This record gives sequence, C-alpha cells and structure tokens, in this order.
Amino acid sequence: MPVVEFTVPGPPISHQSGNKALLQSWKAQVQAEAAKVWTQPPLTTLIKCTIMNFYAGAAPPLDDDNMVKPIRDALNGLVYADDKQIRHSHHVQSSIDDRFHIRWVSMVLLEAFNAGDEFVYVRIEDAPAETQLPK
Repeated sequence: MPVVEFTVPGPPISHQSGNKALLQSWKAQVQAEAAKVWTQPPLTTLIKCTIMNFYAGAAPPLDDDNMVKPIRDALNGLVYADDKQIRHSHHVQSSIDDRFHIRWVSMVLLEAFNAGDEFVYVRIEDAPAETQLPK
C-alpha cells in the first residue's frame, strides 16, 4: 500500500534545464501536489520511489535520470527526510497513448488518465523487506 501517491501535470522539466526559473517552478509544482496529500512529518524509514512519466507524442521529452532528480529533490524534507532513504526505485516513461494493463490499477492513475493530458505519477511507499533479484 502506498504511503503517498499523487500526479503532477506534465511534461516534467529536466534537471539539466538551462532555464533555472522553470526548473524551480517545476519543483514547486511537485511539492505543492505532494503537500496536498502528505501532511505528516517527513518519513525516516527506508522507502521505494516510483515515478512514471506519461508523455504525449512518439518519444519521451527528456532522459530518465534528468526527469527523476528534480522530483526527488522536491520531495526531500517534505515526504522523506533525505533521498538517501530511497532503497528501491522504479522509473517509467510511456506514451499516454500506449496500451496498459489496468486491472487493479490505482485510482489516482485512472483519474489522471481520464483527464486526458500528459502527467507524472509519483508514489512513495515502504521499501520491500527483501529484494527480488532478476531472473
């Protein structure tokens, strides 16, 4: 079960953006959306972070690592005390028009898809007790 999950209207802004004002605005937008659903002190436990970018068009607007860093930074001190607590990460970039398996999907995701615009989904939850190694 997620500790916190929310969406942010996209597209995300790259950590490498030359427009620092735009990057700071993106981080503030991520923080504002997180603050709507997270009102407790920052977590101090080990966590799993899932970030999914649902973009419009044929290709993602930015590379994966530059997408993730501003979002993680925005949640530092708000949802979790330090991003060093992140022990498991899952990042996905998919066209919003791709095919998806939706059985038992999060209502937060369904509501964002229903709006029809590109968005970023963020989910923070307890880290699993054990790590499944690749087969």
